[in-house]
Amino acid sequence: MTGINTGAELRHAFRKSPAWGQPAQAGAGDGAELGAHTLAHRIERIPHGALGHAHSPGADKGNIRLDGYIETYARYGDLLGLALVAGAAPAPTPAGASSYTHTITPADNIDGLCATWIERRKSYTLEAVLKPHAFTLYGDAGRALTLRLDTQGFDLIEDSTVNTLVTFAAVTIPDTGNRLLFSQMAVRINAASGAALTDTDKVYPSQIVFRFRRQLEGAYTGQYAVERGGAAMDRMDEPVNAGPTETSLELRFPVSASPLLLSAFKSDERKKLDLVFTGREIETGLRRSLSIELPAAELAALTTLDSSRGRLIERAEFLCHQPAAAPAGMTGIATPWRITAVNTRSTSYLE
Repeated sequence: MTGINTGAELRHAFRKSPAWGQPAQAGAGDGAELGAHTLAHRIERIPHGALGHAHSPGADKGNIRLDGYIETYARYGDLLGLALVAGAAPAPTPAGASSYTHTITPADNIDGLCATWIERRKSYTLEAVLKPHAFTLYGDAGRALTLRLDTQGFDLIEDSTVNTLVTFAAVTIPDTGNRLLFSQMAVRINAASGAALTDTDKVYPSQIVFRFRRQLEGAYTGQYAVERGGAAMDRMDEPVNAGPTETSLELRFPVSASPLLLSAFKSDERKKLDLVFTGREIETGLRRSLSIELPAAELAALTTLDSSRGRLIERAEFLCHQPAAAPAGMTGIATPWRITAVNTRSTSYLE
């Protein structure tokens, strides 16, 4: 058989779209290395359902849904997915001759922000305009971290005239290295009302899971209805806010060595945390870095587990809130989290 598509031949691209339902053509620098991904494309059936029929006389096509997720290695320079979910990523400031500092924070809404995802297979391409609405950054000791984006989509197009096998030939991957490694991370925690975080506040988890989720809903109004091959279908309006955002951080400790977290849990003491990754050198005196700051963290759950070897493993889950005021050491922060990264990209991820 010829033209068989295999996973070894899949290539992907991910680029900011101009608007909901409008794909952008991927090119140089838009390539992405994806791992696990699932985009469930469904078209509802409208059965006949009338009385008086012993057998089904047929059905019509209904609403289109496209939901799922994409996963990739987390990298110091590949922050488009984070920026799309966050909504605020202004132009970076120079940190050196070829280094730039980016700041990403969650905006009140992400209206108008979406991306084009393309999968190039051996004999054709698939294209979808997606609305990333949640991300999860997670990893275990001794591993590279993974970034997962949960998405809602407009439609899955198998005959695009925007992204084709010909146009995809121009796609390049900007960086196949410089991943966020668990060993490059330092985690610090103390009281939200305490002094600025220092090295004496370091803790040593064996697993982290950082989640941020927006509650979005889209409606079917007929604005994006389409007819293909005589079948009429409706596509979803751009999803918009349907509730407050949710931010959480889960830390799993390989040993339970202190009652301090238990005491803080019982007394409802609010915490501030940061997770700081430091990568390879960009230029003399400047290295790639990424920091996640959480100014108002509520210790919402604390669990001690007994492993099969008798070791006590502790798992702490924090819910992260908007601070009433910026805590010591986190000047200017007014959102549940702030990401600051130093890399070589000289422009905003959302321009």
